[in-house]
Amino acid sequence: MQHHTRRYLQLSLVFAIAAVIASAQPYAYVANFSGGNIAVINRATDTVTSTISLGLPSYAAGLALSPDGTLLYVAAMSSNQVSIISTATRTVVGKVIVGNSPVQVAFSPNGAYVYVVNQGSNSVSVISTATRTVVATVQVGQTPTSIAITPDGSRVLVTNRSSHTVTAINAATHSVTATWPALLGTSGVVVSPDGNLAYVVNQYANAVTVHSVLTGAILETIPGFVSPVGIAISPNGSRLYVTNVNAQSLSTVDTLLKKITATSPVGLFPTSVAVSHDGSMVYVTASYGYSVSAVNSLTHAVATIPRVGFLPMYIALSK
Repeated sequence: MQHHTRRYLQLSLVFAIAAVIASAQPYAYVANFSGGNIAVINRATDTVTSTISLGLPSYAAGLALSPDGTLLYVAAMSSNQVSIISTATRTVVGKVIVGNSPVQVAFSPNGAYVYVVNQGSNSVSVISTATRTVVATVQVGQTPTSIAITPDGSRVLVTNRSSHTVTAINAATHSVTATWPALLGTSGVVVSPDGNLAYVVNQYANAVTVHSVLTGAILETIPGFVSPVGIAISPNGSRLYVTNVNAQSLSTVDTLLKKITATSPVGLFPTSVAVSHDGSMVYVTASYGYSVSAVNSLTHAVATIPRVGFLPMYIALSK
């Protein structure tokens, strides 16, 4: 009996240490759309260390890490569900059925909810992370594409590509409070760290619109992009990073000057973009290059992480 108890404690300690090590490493998680899997990149070495299968005949779409970094929620687009992955064991530990063709996911800042953009249902599913069930469904505009949440967790913003609008949702009541007009082909969206501004990518207008989060009004329009899609913001809010899918490039925007200050060449068909938590590196998925471009935010030097998978389209970074 004592032998079995010691053995159990030893195994528990091993798994606990593994979890700590996994959470401490700087990883990038990349959804390979057609591959139906997640590539895990060690950002210290810029190498793919493992691949996590969703275990489904499904496209792997948008993904998001829980605030504590222990769980990864992935939109399994053609299976109409979200797969839940343990980052410690790198295995699927759960699933939640949502709406049709989920494409993006986002955590509330406190980790209590996950919001899932269902492109085929024109809706957002709200998942309770405590029960792993859908607790609300919110109808939005046509062809919802991307999502952002204000830092205080009070508002959820969803871009609607075919409606050319942004839907604002009250996170407390799970109800629509406003629909903002934008330009054409609304795609990516981010919110400033102070929660006052939303930056919306308008793919068909080759522009980013700057909105008041309070009113939804367009305050500024930043031009000069080439079929922009993805967007990320630096931790201090001073820079935007926007992918140009038809130009194979990444634009850096000064948020004070409201203009593009640098353009970096990246891989073929760059879709999503993420910024490291210290702001030093920017990572871009190059879908047709089957790679990820790692861009130094100060020098704009670009390194390529090759052979990531088949159609890498979405990316999330651990701390």
